[in-house]
Amino acid sequence: MSEIVIPDLDDAGEVERFLDRIGGPDDLRALLDAPGVDDPAIDAFVDAAGPSRVLDRLFAIMGERFVPERAGDAAGVVQWSVGTPSGVFTYHVAIADGRARGERGAYTGAVVSLRISAPDLLRLCAGRLHPVTGFTSGKIELQGDMMFGARLSGWFDH
Repeated sequence: MSEIVIPDLDDAGEVERFLDRIGGPDDLRALLDAPGVDDPAIDAFVDAAGPSRVLDRLFAIMGERFVPERAGDAAGVVQWSVGTPSGVFTYHVAIADGRARGERGAYTGAVVSLRISAPDLLRLCAGRLHPVTGFTSGKIELQGDMMFGARLSGWFDH
């Protein structure tokens, strides 16, 4: 996605086509850099596209961008609670056997639980929100194994 033109949020087909073109961190950075894109604009887009559809795409990108060599033999499940205008949506990312797989729903026994807003999740996936900065500023809330959580972002290529 080279040049970003924010879709007409009243045109469901245009919003869907736009979301389908987001393929990775470069596209997310281009979206974040588009004129007029701020938290309210991101929230409006998430609402128009459907929070589950947007989050499904982001968590799929996470799995695609996982670098197993960086994680070594680390394994565990990370639960994400993502705030959107339509409420909080829960996903989890299972890391094991050299793979990371994001799925909808909660996971009992997660090693780490994270709470973040949809706009900040976009920034995190784009490499525009450093996890430590997110944590210290309160944009990311972490519960559970702090060491696992601290190493987590280094296992993904953004």
